[in-house]
Amino acid sequence: MISLGPLAFAAPWALSALIALPLLWMLLRATPPAPRSVVFAPIRLLQRLARTPESPQTTPWWLVALRLFLAAIIILALARPVWQPDTGAGGDEPLLVIIDDGWTSAAAWPSVQAEARSRLEGARADGRPAALIFTAPSPRPVDAPRFGDAREALSRLDAHQPRAWAPDRAEAAERVSAALEQSGAPARLETLWISDGVSGGEGDRALSRAAYQHGPVRVVTPQPGTGALGLAAIEAEPDGFAAVIRRADSRGELPVSVTALGADGRALARAQAVFAAGASAVRAEARLPLDMRNRITRVVIDGEASAGAVQVMGDRWRRPRIGLLQAEGGGEDGQPLLSDLHYARQALAGISELVTGDLDRVLEAEPAGLVIVDAANAQDPRIAAFLEAGGLVVRFAGPRMAVRGGDLIPAPLREGGRLFGGAMAWDAPQPVAAFADDTPFAGLSVSEEVRVTRQVLAEPGPALDARVWARLEDGTPLVTADRRGNGWLVLFHVTAGPDWSSLPLSGLYPAMLERVLALAGGAQAQTPSIEGGAWRLERMLDGAGALTDARGDADPIPADAFTEARAGARTPPGIYTLGAASAALNVMRPGDELAPLARDLPGASYETRGEARERRLTGVLLALALIILAADVLIALALSGRLPRVPLRSASTGAAMLLAAGLAMQGEALADDAEHALEVRFAYVMTGDARIDSISRAGLAGISRESRRRSAVEPGAPAGVNIETDEILFFPLVYWPLTPDAPALSEAAAARVSAYLQSGGMIVFDTRDGRDAASSRQPHPGLLRTLERLNVPPLQRIPSDHVLGKTFYLLSDYPGRFAGSEVWVEANPDGSARDGVSGLIIGSADWASAWAVDEAGRPLAPVEGGERQREMANRFGVNLAMYALTGNYKEDQVHVPAILQRLGRR
Repeated sequence: MISLGPLAFAAPWALSALIALPLLWMLLRATPPAPRSVVFAPIRLLQRLARTPESPQTTPWWLVALRLFLAAIIILALARPVWQPDTGAGGDEPLLVIIDDGWTSAAAWPSVQAEARSRLEGARADGRPAALIFTAPSPRPVDAPRFGDAREALSRLDAHQPRAWAPDRAEAAERVSAALEQSGAPARLETLWISDGVSGGEGDRALSRAAYQHGPVRVVTPQPGTGALGLAAIEAEPDGFAAVIRRADSRGELPVSVTALGADGRALARAQAVFAAGASAVRAEARLPLDMRNRITRVVIDGEASAGAVQVMGDRWRRPRIGLLQAEGGGEDGQPLLSDLHYARQALAGISELVTGDLDRVLEAEPAGLVIVDAANAQDPRIAAFLEAGGLVVRFAGPRMAVRGGDLIPAPLREGGRLFGGAMAWDAPQPVAAFADDTPFAGLSVSEEVRVTRQVLAEPGPALDARVWARLEDGTPLVTADRRGNGWLVLFHVTAGPDWSSLPLSGLYPAMLERVLALAGGAQAQTPSIEGGAWRLERMLDGAGALTDARGDADPIPADAFTEARAGARTPPGIYTLGAASAALNVMRPGDELAPLARDLPGASYETRGEARERRLTGVLLALALIILAADVLIALALSGRLPRVPLRSASTGAAMLLAAGLAMQGEALADDAEHALEVRFAYVMTGDARIDSISRAGLAGISRESRRRSAVEPGAPAGVNIETDEILFFPLVYWPLTPDAPALSEAAAARVSAYLQSGGMIVFDTRDGRDAASSRQPHPGLLRTLERLNVPPLQRIPSDHVLGKTFYLLSDYPGRFAGSEVWVEANPDGSARDGVSGLIIGSADWASAWAVDEAGRPLAPVEGGERQREMANRFGVNLAMYALTGNYKEDQVHVPAILQRLGRR
């Protein structure tokens, strides 16, 4: 490769052909144009011949110049010119691309993909083997990558999405070493590490060292001011909340804002702050009433689409307003540190917004629950009305209750209570037994130091066991509860202070109260599916920070380990539940920091992402040469009189120059479109819902994979299209998932879709609602709005002998994630001008979910009929691909016997 400033040539020897241009000039000038026919006029012809000097006629100079320009362009294209070449490239050595695909790269993922694509396309053009490694752990085991055609790495890159957890570069270093230890692995290579710019600890050096042992390592970092932002903590304030935001790149000032969102996605509050130059953290505060603050489900950094820029909220955030009833008379007997009220207040202060006072004052604050110690009056009828209306009432026992229980108790009590460990006691003080898995206390660790010396006893009865949430080791109830109306009544059979037990002196006391307060607002008390006291994933964050359905293979987190758990491949960030309680596992935790990537990694050189990205001009020049060649043919036909006579001497030259100028403006885009037009690719319509779009992309990638494996069809990576703006003409099949709120098509989009169908394209509409579509009396609203502006031909249920059931496999039904749903095709395909092929296929089986696979080929979504149904869905997908590409050739096979008979071969 030689360079001339920003322009270089990968095959400079081809430029030697430029010396032949003068010879070509003389040859073209000496060749006369073809003779023209003229009307015979003897006298006028003789006059003209007398005046015209005798000299040979030559080709016009401007046409010769155009042809020389065409030859020069072809020579330059053969020299493989590169604009702003990558001077650090490793020549002909294999290329290893390492990409940080954790949450720290999610916000800038398009630029990361563009950087990697540019380098891999350069390796493909140079014929260099390539391999691709991502640093974030995969949820499933992934084989070590192998060096091969760069096209395979490009396909993986296009299908990949960032993870919702941090990279693990130490683990990535092990995969790099494993890849280079395989048989056939190169001894020398060039490594390009596209980094997120955030330090990963000692794993950074391990990764750089593993690659540097085999060749140079170039680290590509984000541009200044574009590094990742993380939301480290959300802190409750008396009048609102505060958000702690961190960044790794502390250069320059940077304004940021955060938004608090409710369960319906509406913004409840917004806070703004500015990073000072050199500061890596900033605090943004917002004022918000308690009732509004308790409605917050997420807080996000505006404009930062990553899982680390989101904090989801669990029960601990939703601090309910709790009323704590004072003892009658309002006093604490002059000894507040020994009163039940003091211990209840201390236990509730960190998990609720407390309102302390008499019943009138407490009810004025509209609390979600009431906590009543033994000395307070619990017989007021307004308490029973509060309970029936859906409130939570928590009572503690004491001497008064032991004498007179009253009606506001979950189960009848024996009079007098029970005393342990004294001279008149029956037994020694009792410890607390382990909590059952079907109670709100499931998973809490029981302190061995807690002892109960006295309690009130519940009368045994057939209904008592269902109301017991906690017991002592001898089996007697410690906490009982009962549903009253829409509310919950909970009784601790000991005092709120340490008079009857050491429970109020332990950390178990506030933990049990926190679980009970989760019922404020009508939550269910029990979840029978809990096993082993473990938190289970209910909703998960994807790499872009959106809450999606939970993966079925996520590991449960033991309750005693949840506070120390970190988000990872097996424990994704999101909302976890245990019984009635919910808790949030976020990517960043309080105290986490983002440090910049070290600049002294072993053997590494550094460059900035997006700077001097090389552009290969061969495709642009060849496309320009084709256009000039077409213009030359037209000009030659016109000069020879084979086209209608027009003043071509000026018009043809101007047209050629305009075409050249237009190509120069669109250059690389034309070359890319030409390249993709030659590759078979399926497309899916993007809905705007990240979860649906990712399933559509993975579904078409899965069916492309199966088509390559089972047939001669070799589709490329699927493409997502915006039906309102993108051209779909080059795709043989378009998968269109429909949602109930799908908007109607614009006039331009409807015209584009109609033209696509008339030109032989095929669209698969999938409403994804399974048997609900067949049982519903109303048509799918999204399907109706989408089709209302299209010229839809008459439809019919797919007949049993339809060619779609025999293009590759013989099929009698067409299942997806759901089985038994109806499939509709055109009723009269012979009149559709597409050689008997139906351009519309409409169903509700959610085919993409059944086809969807990850990078290792493992299914991503469950199928209701198991693996047999998934196999049948894959067979239908292969049939669909063959049907879109080959039409009704299978139908024509019915004529084979007659043809053979006429040929005399039968």
